[in-house]
Amino acid sequence: MSMWWTTKKVALVFPCLIALGAGLGCSDGAANNGTGGAGGTPSTGGMGGTGGTENVGGSGGTGGVPVDTMTDPKNCGAIDNVCAPGQTCAGGMCTCGASSVAFSAVQVILTAKCATGGCHSGAAPKSSLDLSSASAYAALVDVPAKQCADGRMRVKPGDPSNSYIIDKALNVDKCSGNRMPPSVALPLDSVQTISDWICGGAMP
Repeated sequence: MSMWWTTKKVALVFPCLIALGAGLGCSDGAANNGTGGAGGTPSTGGMGGTGGTENVGGSGGTGGVPVDTMTDPKNCGAIDNVCAPGQTCAGGMCTCGASSVAFSAVQVILTAKCATGGCHSGAAPKSSLDLSSASAYAALVDVPAKQCADGRMRVKPGDPSNSYIIDKALNVDKCSGNRMPPSVALPLDSVQTISDWICGGAMP
């Protein structure tokens, strides 16, 4: 056998060995997109490609890790569909718990974190949103979020996952602007208090 053929064979096999060590399938030295190559089997920890490892619930995974879109609150019903704090994921839908919170507990948070320093209070509140104790409820519940063109409400009773006040507090899925409050993030327990109030029907 010639030296040229031996060198050529090693050059073809070497990338395949590297790919197998990384958990990728290999066929003729080329890694497939998250699946085994011809006759190959992906290793544990292998990288799932687009539509690679199929999750419980039928959605493609990320990094080859199965995701149960029927029960995972971070991927409820679809990848990256996150339930609001206090909600659980059942049957691919975000559902509210049994917690009941009075609006008075929410108003304490709004007054301390949002209606201070003339931000969302006073004669000219920012975004025309007055969150002082005399105006907050009427300004939030069943009121369309002006920044959004999708009909989202500032507070949609019974549905914190589709209430814009939660999106702004968590800094996710915003239509425009910054997280609120902008300087220091609202503590998660405060966000959950607001979410539990909305879950309970956003009663006055």
